[in-house]
Amino acid sequence: MTDEFPPPFGESAIGSQIAGYRLEGQIGRGGMAVVYRAYDPRLDRYVALKILAPGLALDDAFRQRFIRESRAAAAVDHPNIIPVFDGGEANGVLFIAMRFVHGGDVRTLLDTEGPLPPARAVDITSQVASALDAAHGRGLVHRDVKPANMLLDATAGGGRDHVYLSDFGLSKQSLSQTGLTAQGQLLGTLDYVAPEQVEGRAVDGRADQYALACAAFELLSGTTPFKRDGGLAVVWAKLSEDPPPLSPRRADLPAAIDDVMHQGMARVPADRFATCGEFAMALRKVLGLDSGPKPAPPAPPPPTEIAMPAAGAAALAGAAAEAGTAPPTGPSALAGPAGPPTEIAEVSGPRPTRPGLTEPSLPVTSGDVPARPQGTAPRRDRGSGPPPGPASSGHADGPRGAGTVVAPVPRPSWWRSRAVMAAAAAVVVLGVAGGIFAALHHGGTTSSTGGGDGRGTTPVAAAVTAPPCSAQAATPKQLTVRTGTTVVGGSPFGIAVTPDGKDLFVSTGNAVEVLNSQNGALAPAQAATIPAPGAKKTVTITRDGKYVLAAVSNGAYVISATEAENGNAASAVQGQIAPPLEDTSNEVFVSSDDKLVFITYQNSGNVAVFNLPQAIAGHYGQAGFIGMIPLGQASMPQAMAESPDGRWLYVTGESQDGRLYLVDMAKAATDPQHALVSSAPAGCAPARVIVSADGQYVWVTDRDSNALVAFSAARLLAKSAQPLVAKVTVGRKPIGLSFVNGGSEIMVADANSGGPPGADNLALVSTQLALHQKSSALSGFIPTGQQPRDLALEPDGKTLLSTDTKAGQLLAIDVRSLP
Repeated sequence: MTDEFPPPFGESAIGSQIAGYRLEGQIGRGGMAVVYRAYDPRLDRYVALKILAPGLALDDAFRQRFIRESRAAAAVDHPNIIPVFDGGEANGVLFIAMRFVHGGDVRTLLDTEGPLPPARAVDITSQVASALDAAHGRGLVHRDVKPANMLLDATAGGGRDHVYLSDFGLSKQSLSQTGLTAQGQLLGTLDYVAPEQVEGRAVDGRADQYALACAAFELLSGTTPFKRDGGLAVVWAKLSEDPPPLSPRRADLPAAIDDVMHQGMARVPADRFATCGEFAMALRKVLGLDSGPKPAPPAPPPPTEIAMPAAGAAALAGAAAEAGTAPPTGPSALAGPAGPPTEIAEVSGPRPTRPGLTEPSLPVTSGDVPARPQGTAPRRDRGSGPPPGPASSGHADGPRGAGTVVAPVPRPSWWRSRAVMAAAAAVVVLGVAGGIFAALHHGGTTSSTGGGDGRGTTPVAAAVTAPPCSAQAATPKQLTVRTGTTVVGGSPFGIAVTPDGKDLFVSTGNAVEVLNSQNGALAPAQAATIPAPGAKKTVTITRDGKYVLAAVSNGAYVISATEAENGNAASAVQGQIAPPLEDTSNEVFVSSDDKLVFITYQNSGNVAVFNLPQAIAGHYGQAGFIGMIPLGQASMPQAMAESPDGRWLYVTGESQDGRLYLVDMAKAATDPQHALVSSAPAGCAPARVIVSADGQYVWVTDRDSNALVAFSAARLLAKSAQPLVAKVTVGRKPIGLSFVNGGSEIMVADANSGGPPGADNLALVSTQLALHQKSSALSGFIPTGQQPRDLALEPDGKTLLSTDTKAGQLLAIDVRSLP
């Protein structure tokens, strides 16, 4: 059984009803469920509605157990546990309705503020401990305690954190008890999961205490206790090593805290504290804090879950038999005899991240110069989805594929077998369950963080101030690269490339030009001209490659890509969408799911939101119009980009005291008037914006500051006073920008508006050196035609295209020829 939803389930219609709740937007997604913000008309309130994968309801034993556990969870009345309002089955769908919490989570708090003051860390730990003891008293085990599942109620007030523990593993317990987990699947998050869960032994509340102790260690130190380079190494450390001392990592902590942490993370459950509350009280006592809430009395800890199904253990035993050895047993079953690491295990696959909410380490090569990725991604046929590499300008660019985690592991005799190695990897890595936590609150995420993500291994970039308005510009060396040009006429401005990379569309003022990539030729060739009066701003293309949208007048043209590519000029323009607003549009942007269209209006300070399928079905005009996102009349909204997880829209405000605006895309689809989340100073006249492939950094060109700046997405979301983490002086009047070389570098179009002749160029910037605030971040300039404005990278990453507005041409740069 797969734990992923079939695509139709992920597209549950907003506005439809399930069990009497009206779906108003998806706010989270995990391995076994999707969570929606839903409205309960019976009690006039919003809830977080968790809907399980449809296939789970087909198993009668799972369904009955899930309903029983939902009722048990609803009966737990505790101020630090997310209240469960309702749960059960409706029309074949299993659901749970819970309180909708406004606020962030402790994971985000750690990522933005680092290690917490002892009093705050222990206060959070104590509230979670109290919640866990209450649940354990009713026979419930959480199974996935971690900072991401600790929600902070933004409405609590009083100057003290109010913590809600979310995502009790109801569906996880039902899966394990009914045998529905995939072979080798581990129910938990590797950095926090208890040894007995890894070994597939029965678990009780003491497994939650172990995870809580790991989380408390992270709250106080900024990193998890068993941080390693890979999942297998994390497991080995948990099964064979004592917890590391905490006190050496923080000078203001007493040495006695190490004993408390050691007991809370004892490998043998019987050696831990009797309750989570006792662990929290021991922390308070050793730190000299007040006694806090009294712990709940110990409850008998009957086994309630086999964390790893028997199939996982059977796979390990079978592999051992194949190797001619007896399968290991007991607490150190995966550990083997003691000894130094002698073998390197490579675990390939994408590293788990929390897009938009955490700051990764900034790896650099020797000499502090990042190595350029080798190789490029192949093109895909249209309809196969977005390419694995960079997309057209405006969407999140950069690598999306697998990495390699090198994990040193000891090599006992039975471990030498390749079959055993594969089985162990399956047990440890393949089934790390992500948790649904975050979807219970506005602004959360659903991705879990596992071992090997590199967080905390090197310092993140320090905050910088927004650059002022300035006439100063950089004058570094000129780079020699291979280029080609195509004359398109008019005033080329916006550019968009189809997902298969075969065609591109350029707005030229009163037309949209269609160009084809030519085999062996660097520059594309003109293929057709589509009359489009007033199309003098940006163009974008839907991810399915069906429609091209071009900003025009007070709205946007919707053009059939197929008709345009076939040269059918008369039928290519399908219609024009426009809101009920007397203003001139500036830029148009389509969400990655092809459902929403955003149009910026500088004069009124609004961003219009359309439902594209409804606009097409309603024959355009005002059909599909949802509403306006008001950013303020002085904001002058300009360009837009989406976070890789589809949750956030970033909008630049091109005023002299410009700002970057953060918009909740789910809310924009239902309540655009209240979709604005935050904003931050960005410099002088911020122009274009792109987002790194991991969602961690947002890059903006400041036209009148002659600068490229970077925001920490996590700090921007947390409304930090200092979200800017990098700024690089580039050429004159930078506008367009695009990632190249897998995101390791950024190309910036220095438009040189009103500047001296010969200052029109493209600037090449190293992202890692910029984030390290190195003066060498700017590599050099590439000369262009007059006024380069918009950039787009072809899907294979080999060719970068630039519109040269005053030269009436398209410039093609061979990315592989960059020095």
